[in-house]
Amino acid sequence: MYSVTFQKILLYIGIGVFIGLMVGLIFGDVHLGIYSIFLSIITILLTAIFAELYHVREAINKQRTEQDKLRK
Repeated sequence: MYSVTFQKILLYIGIGVFIGLMVGLIFGDVHLGIYSIFLSIITILLTAIFAELYHVREAINKQRTEQDKLRK
């Protein structure tokens, strides 16, 4: 398991900017490109947060099962 570091957050933001720029260039609208950048960044960061919370939950469950085994 690993944590989302600052470097990974910057990478996710970069991916969001790239996807947003591609959508803006494909449709040729500046405002749509800006909105797409922000939506892509938010979506990617929310996905990263969800993944991090999932890893924390797995670690807690693993620790609880190990403690239960020690009690028995």
